[in-house]
Amino acid sequence: MTMIREAIVRRMAELNLNPNQLSEMLKGRIPRQTIYDFLSGKTDTRTEVVAALMKALGLKLVAQKSKKATGKQRK
Repeated sequence: MTMIREAIVRRMAELNLNPNQLSEMLKGRIPRQTIYDFLSGKTDTRTEVVAALMKALGLKLVAQKSKKATGKQRK
């Protein structure tokens, strides 16, 4: 979860958002304290919460194709 948290924090910085502003964007869906605890690293959180944070910030997860999946193998 650390890599996702770091990506969320970086994106917040890009958008010049603080945790309070992010919690306002998600008002009524995610408790403010849950957002603060997750961003501070105090706790990990449910996938649904992370998905809502990422959606609000316009972030998506993209899988990298492995060399085996693309047919390229090391010799």
